Amino acid sequence: MFNFPNGYPGAISRSVDDVVVSLKNAGGSSMAFGIPVFKVNGERSCRPYTDGVSADDFIGFTVRVAAKTPDTYGSKTACYGPNEAIDVLTRGSIVLEFANTAHPGSNVYLRKADGQLVSSPGAEGSTIQLPNCTVRSSRDTAHCAEVVVTQRHIY
Repeated sequence: MFNFPNGYPGAISRSVDDVVVSLKNAGGSSMAFGIPVFKVNGERSCRPYTDGVSADDFIGFTVRVAAKTPDTYGSKTACYGPNEAIDVLTRGSIVLEFANTAHPGSNVYLRKADGQLVSSPGAEGSTIQLPNCTVRSSRDTAHCAEVVVTQRHIY
């Protein structure tokens, strides 16, 4: 039996009502596709996970854009650079990479130790539950699963 892969991290999937906003990368470093981003107070910008952010700061996930395909950069990864405009999915369905098995219907957590996404809370205080995010499909052989952001995070 052949299993189709879910896609590349950051790719919008299956959704017809997705909401994507453009924000500035205020993190000071490059940001990969398909990572959770958090608000920077007082600015229309975002940053990747850092100590001190909470679930209340969560905005959405960085979206893979065609202008930054692997063919363009000659590698399997591409990213948003510092101070670049970033497309962020705030509602809809997206493919994300998981560090552990992803079970459909489970919540999505960010592991504080390494910033990886997981589908179980782990030890108390070791993860942040990303609000309104649910796993939609099982993890494929490339460790990617679909996630649905069910309610828009307005920022």
